[in-house]
Amino acid sequence: MHQPDVLMLVKDCLSVSSLFVEMEADFHARVPVVICKERSSGLICKVSAGNENVFQTTTYLSALATQEPLLMPLVLGFRRWARICEIDRTEEGSLPPYVFALLVIFYLQKRKEPLLPTYFNQDVSLFFISILKKQTNKQKNILVCFSLLALFRNFLE
Repeated sequence: MHQPDVLMLVKDCLSVSSLFVEMEADFHARVPVVICKERSSGLICKVSAGNENVFQTTTYLSALATQEPLLMPLVLGFRRWARICEIDRTEEGSLPPYVFALLVIFYLQKRKEPLLPTYFNQDVSLFFISILKKQTNKQKNILVCFSLLALFRNFLE
């Protein structure tokens, strides 16, 4: 099955689901996607096909969410906050959705008493900093992201 066929099948399946609304497809984007909105949270979901890296990252996130029940509500809350602050618009130069999940994971790994194991037990803070430095047009919002993570830290510890 080719990528367009897979995406059409995904679109058909999601359009009959009561969990998603506002279904559309963008097959002419750099990475073709099916776009929908999750009904209860209002978060935008973008589904692509044929990208092994995204598949592996999603599998990793799913495994971590299974291991730590606190992860999913924190990520959803963080993404909702990012949407309210309008810093979740990748097409406008903002941070991609995965970054918010990865920031929460990083925080949960680096607490005094970690709730999640570190991947390969490496310090990835330099990796995040190098990525965030590229987002120069949204520096103010990025600092707010880190401030929010600090609030999460104070709240959870």
